[in-house]
Amino acid sequence: ATATATRLELVAAPSPLGPHPTKPRARSCAAAATMARLAAALAALAWCVVDAKVLRSQQQPPPEPAAEAPEKAKDGGFGSKGDACMACKASGTASCAMFKSCVCYATNGHFSVGGVPNPTDTAHFAWACGNEGGSKYELCFAVSNELYEDTFGDKIDPNNLKCP
Repeated sequence: ATATATRLELVAAPSPLGPHPTKPRARSCAAAATMARLAAALAALAWCVVDAKVLRSQQQPPPEPAAEAPEKAKDGGFGSKGDACMACKASGTASCAMFKSCVCYATNGHFSVGGVPNPTDTAHFAWACGNEGGSKYELCFAVSNELYEDTFGDKIDPNNLKCP
């Protein structure tokens, strides 16, 4: 206990060199550490910029759509599930990002409601890249051979990929 008390007294005692002789040194160490972090961040940023330039130079054009999108009906939806699925296929195959992530589902947006007169337009189909909308969304394209078919039901040539 006396060694600790003596040490505390030494730390607490004023320095013969003046007040806080280590403060300027501590500030310069902190500044050096900040400068080192800044230099590391700038080096990382320069690496990212160079890497992005390399990626841009290797970009390929978007693929041609595998289907033509059908026209929407006057109400803004598609007239059938098949039309909605073809619209999904046209969008999904025209972009490598969608091609690799989209699984087409379609649903009819018309739902019968009790107490409301029967409408004349009961076909209002929409598509989505996934069935997260619920059980009313149905898969558009059944894939029988996952190895040589894409999610749009088209054959795949493993030696000539649409989106490598």
